[in-house]
Amino acid sequence: MIALLVCGTAQAAKSIAITIDDVPISSKTPYSVSDAASVNSKLLAALQKHHATAVGFVNEDRLLVRGQVDAGIDLLDQWLIAGMELGNHNFGHVGLWKSTLQENQDAVVKGETITRWLTATRGKPLRYYRHPFTQTGRNAEEKQAFEDFLSARGYTVAPFTIEHDDYLYACVYDKLTLNQDEERTSAVIENYLAHLEVSVRVYESMSDQLFGRQIPQILLIHATRLNADALDAMLMKLEDMGYRFVSLETALLDAAYQTPTKESRQFGPSWLARWARAMPKKLTVYGQPDPKDATADMALKLCAN
Repeated sequence: MIALLVCGTAQAAKSIAITIDDVPISSKTPYSVSDAASVNSKLLAALQKHHATAVGFVNEDRLLVRGQVDAGIDLLDQWLIAGMELGNHNFGHVGLWKSTLQENQDAVVKGETITRWLTATRGKPLRYYRHPFTQTGRNAEEKQAFEDFLSARGYTVAPFTIEHDDYLYACVYDKLTLNQDEERTSAVIENYLAHLEVSVRVYESMSDQLFGRQIPQILLIHATRLNADALDAMLMKLEDMGYRFVSLETALLDAAYQTPTKESRQFGPSWLARWARAMPKKLTVYGQPDPKDATADMALKLCAN
């Protein structure tokens, strides 16, 4: 009985913040504003059901659909009405590898026009920036210069610690949805949820190896059809794994997030891997394993380009 109580206490101590990139929608197939509205409505419903306060990171260029800009603005407004936050993911999803520092700074400013107005209207903060591709710079000087720029505009960089190849599963899901292949889309969700659990366990191991404890984790997913249909089950699985949901603000209060990182260069792994590199500290694992299920096999055929 004592062992069970100890185990239950340890599980209850785990926490995770939910962050969703590429709002209003990320899709590998054509989409309409109504498609984006459906995706966001489902995401928000799942978050509210599980009492999870998420941050949606906006690419404002995706709102500029002739004759439907107001609908796109209303879509963002629903995040704030639902008690969520909005963050800046820049205009055009410009990264710090193929584009210059100045181009990234311009994309930040251009990408906050509507969002800053909306958040001010609702009395909500606009305080987080998520780098596209989570690329933080080609070198230490560029990383520092960009972070100084962000800070001057009132932004805090939004890190992440957990990802689970959702772009790969989402691409397959989009292609199958376009072909109305309901049987295989259901299988994609099953594989996706299984890979989530495997991935979370890996990142838990990294946290233990780096800090000797479970830090508040930060999950990065995208505003896709797949996540719209799977988020309720994902959040339920995380709850079953002993997680409670916290805001990004609360997660970032943990001392672990003050650990220095180096520039990302081209690739943007979990902050757990970045901290290990900067310490430096050798880990037994450095990120989620590549999926080896039927969906991964389909991805080679459907999402090769």
